[in-house]
Amino acid sequence: MKKVMVVMSTYNGGERIVKQLDSIFSQEGVDVECFVRDDGSKDKNTHTVLTKYMQHEDRLKVEFAENVGWQRSFLLALSKAPKADYYAFSDQDDVWMNDKLSKSISELEKHNSEKALLFHCNRISCTPALKALPIQAPKVPCPLNKKNALTQEYAQGCSIVINNVARDLVCRHFPSKDVPHDFWTGLICYYFGEVYYSPEPLFYHINHGGNASTAGHIKESRQRRLKSFLRENSYPNVANDLINGYSDLLSTNDRNFLQIVATNKDNFVKKLRLVLDPDFKRVNWQGTLLLKLSVLLGKY
Repeated sequence: MKKVMVVMSTYNGGERIVKQLDSIFSQEGVDVECFVRDDGSKDKNTHTVLTKYMQHEDRLKVEFAENVGWQRSFLLALSKAPKADYYAFSDQDDVWMNDKLSKSISELEKHNSEKALLFHCNRISCTPALKALPIQAPKVPCPLNKKNALTQEYAQGCSIVINNVARDLVCRHFPSKDVPHDFWTGLICYYFGEVYYSPEPLFYHINHGGNASTAGHIKESRQRRLKSFLRENSYPNVANDLINGYSDLLSTNDRNFLQIVATNKDNFVKKLRLVLDPDFKRVNWQGTLLLKLSVLLGKY
């Protein structure tokens, strides 16, 4: 059986972590272990829960570390996790179906293992009682193109499974700012490897906010997007990180475009090129409009 290292970052998760760990160690058809980096939890429960769980489960390893924020914490956990054939990100409070990892690995095994491979799947958004919400938000299987990949994440972190080549490539260079681990991992694998997706839901993504439907999710998402837009750098500009960390792997065209993105803030001509570029967009018109506005206002 293939060895899969599940990588988790925890913060004040408390008892919610137990159900997720139970579902991880109930995975069928794979040799599974779990590496947890606790990101400096402040509550009284999380340390106790993880320590107690380790006492009866030797496949769980935990590092209690300083708080660096969940974005960096996940990437640090990935870089420090013991060697395995595959790596899977996990949130601290979801529940996985028993065949989540075996089906993910089965798909990845069909492809060239010398390439950076990423698999991600659909999920069931649900209540804490695992009751499916009446409306499920749509998933983006894959970026439209490399320019689109720079503007939004497509693979939800807790759905991602990658191979060893991808892990080494993702950890080769960490982004300079607080860029989400799933955005960074998805970007690296799309640029330099291969991405695969299954529309089959393989885990329950729990909404702990108590919303009765995803209408609440959608409204909250729009509010978060607007608040993000009102801040500086409303979209993570990682062009410099790609140039600095992966220049040897970039094509001339990709490098030239990334240079435009990286240096657009103080150059109106470059801003205009991005605004008028039909491939530099998000998957819907609202997101594309905010993206173009963020460029013009110097927030990208």
